[in-house]
Amino acid sequence: MKTEIPKSMRALVGDRSIYARISNYICNNPSGDGVKVATVPVPDIQDDEILVRVRCVALNPTDFKHIDILSPRGAIIGCDYSGTVAKVGSKVLGTWAIGDRIAGSTHGGLYTDRGSFAEYLKIPADLAWKVPSSVSDQQATTFGVSAITAMLALNARLGVPWVDIGSAPKQPGTPILIYSGSTSAGLYAIQLAKLAGLTVITTASPRSHDLVKEYGADDVFDYRSPTAVEEIIRAYPNIDRAMDCFSEGGSTDFCARVVHNSRGWVVTLLDSGKTDIDGVKIDFLLAYTAFNKEFQWLPPFGPRFAGIPADKEALRQFYAALPEVSQYLVPPPLKEVDGGLANLGTGLDLLRQGKVSGTKLVASLD
Repeated sequence: MKTEIPKSMRALVGDRSIYARISNYICNNPSGDGVKVATVPVPDIQDDEILVRVRCVALNPTDFKHIDILSPRGAIIGCDYSGTVAKVGSKVLGTWAIGDRIAGSTHGGLYTDRGSFAEYLKIPADLAWKVPSSVSDQQATTFGVSAITAMLALNARLGVPWVDIGSAPKQPGTPILIYSGSTSAGLYAIQLAKLAGLTVITTASPRSHDLVKEYGADDVFDYRSPTAVEEIIRAYPNIDRAMDCFSEGGSTDFCARVVHNSRGWVVTLLDSGKTDIDGVKIDFLLAYTAFNKEFQWLPPFGPRFAGIPADKEALRQFYAALPEVSQYLVPPPLKEVDGGLANLGTGLDLLRQGKVSGTKLVASLD
């Protein structure tokens, strides 16, 4: 089956000058949505890549953070996608076929030829997954940044066993703390840890206690309680691992105190500059390392990050298993953003203003 592929497409691109982005970084006070819909070339693919006709996308905080600080003018925004295969590179024939349903994530926001908020997207053929009929396009697109982050934190950093459907758990009953369990990454982390047999302790505001329990949390504590740390330690004195899905406002210190008695390990999603807190290892995780490609923020003077081959292999393993494992994972509650590409900026601004809680914003591009 052949499809007509145009030479140009519509895409949502960054539209802030370097001066505005530096000002946003220093003052943390962005004005305007910082994006526009532009007509750009459909990207050319290499022999080991595929071209995706994007049908649906999910919105993440990393998208507006790129727009406000990191994205050069003209860079295509967006990481998470689902769609159909439109073209297949010569080295991956037989693995993918035109028309296959596909989903995954990419490092949007830095490049003019790669980003999911566009009609077409090129991706490495081995870093995507085939979506079964039991999963909708909207659901599939949520298995991107949030799910990858949860997987890397648990399986590639904290030593949680890979989910093996039908096999006995390898670490039954072992406790783990998922801080801010009601976030999208937190909800996936809760489920992956539970499927691996662990006992999951999480934190959430009282209004989200029922939500995290529905997703499998064994015990939930109000992070605002002044006695929460002591209560967790008393109930789980040997706890030695934590994933900090919030990574701001003292959350990492909270996690470090919980695992301090075991001189444990905390994975964070924002860089505090700390690698150790009173004997507790602090590990900063960026999901983009799984694409195994060096990247730089605010070039030429911003920090550089190396790709990590082991993270890429972990992502390949995760996506290879996901067609089966997805049957046992419940996506976060979804909220549709209407209006296609032209209205994605509105959804991103809701995230920017902190007006999205307990749901995942998704949008159809058709």
